[in-house]
Amino acid sequence: MKKVLIIGGGFAGLAALKALSRQKGLSLSLVDRKETFDFLPLLPDLIGRGIKPQALTCRLGDLLKSKGADFINDEVVSLDLEKRSAFLSRGSLDFDYLIAASGSQTNFYGNKNIETSACKLDAVTDAVSLLKRLKENDFSNFIVAGGGYTGIEVASALRVFLRRSRRSARIIIVERSPAILGPLPPWMKEYVNTNLKGLKIEVYLNSSLERIEGGKTFLSQNRSFEESMVIWTAGVETSGYLQGLKVEKNPQGRVRVDEFMSFSEGCFAAGDAAWFLRGKGALRMAVQFSIAEGYTAGLNVIRSSQGKKLKLLRPLDLGMIIPMANNLSCGNVLGVDLRGRLPTLLHFIMCIYRACGITNKREIIINLLQGGRK
Repeated sequence: MKKVLIIGGGFAGLAALKALSRQKGLSLSLVDRKETFDFLPLLPDLIGRGIKPQALTCRLGDLLKSKGADFINDEVVSLDLEKRSAFLSRGSLDFDYLIAASGSQTNFYGNKNIETSACKLDAVTDAVSLLKRLKENDFSNFIVAGGGYTGIEVASALRVFLRRSRRSARIIIVERSPAILGPLPPWMKEYVNTNLKGLKIEVYLNSSLERIEGGKTFLSQNRSFEESMVIWTAGVETSGYLQGLKVEKNPQGRVRVDEFMSFSEGCFAAGDAAWFLRGKGALRMAVQFSIAEGYTAGLNVIRSSQGKKLKLLRPLDLGMIIPMANNLSCGNVLGVDLRGRLPTLLHFIMCIYRACGITNKREIIINLLQGGRK
């Protein structure tokens, strides 16, 4: 019986498992250092909309039982592709086929000072810790490092939280680049900037966070802020075991894959772990692509084991939305530019659709309705 190892129990890993579980005669194992699948797209809404943590998490052991797969709660330290071995923090596993779907994690770029002092949002536990600090401390300043999707969402969620708590504080987005939201179209940046101004959220461009000392935060250009809390959303990287592989990768450590999601014989990558080039650029990190890539990788493990021609990845881009906690969101869905409450509604409809299990879907709906009446 062929052994298939999936690394990562996120959207891509579970999509791969869904495809693989339909084929008999395979021994399936999934390794993840967390015990739960966390619904990451709604983490900022634990802050801004009062969504409960339990609505965004499911135990991987329970999910895998119905798929006939073994769950190993451990961390992959390194891989030997030639010997077909994965080395964990507590032992090792052999495999015939591999799917690397371990996602991405916050990149502090080697700055240990910031890593130990700032908040991050890699998991539900991170959001819970952040919310606890918010409730227990009366900060005068909130510094959000990074003006990408997550930074914008977090900043708007912070403002809504403070208003509902009847508290006032400065919220500042710090972005190294000359503009927020990177390669997105100008109209989207302009809309978001206008919304941020309405929320009294400041944006410092061409700026960087240098260090944190006690409750004081130091930025470039001789700026500093007392009684401050820092949320770091300024970049991601892949897990260390992928960084150590001698294969082609991008600067984030994402593994270059071909049109079949393969990067080596019998080895596939999907989701944020994969770097899939299409046309002049790479497929962006997004849930819809993680699911498609994971499912394609799973199918191709089956096809490879049967000696059949592999299936091409044909990603369908439904669009993207930048959700903001005051409901003035924007995005492009199926080629149509959208502004205001409609993209906010579409964002939550898609999140509820993709949430894990009926109980979680129901809980998210209830929490959103209750939060909207506060």
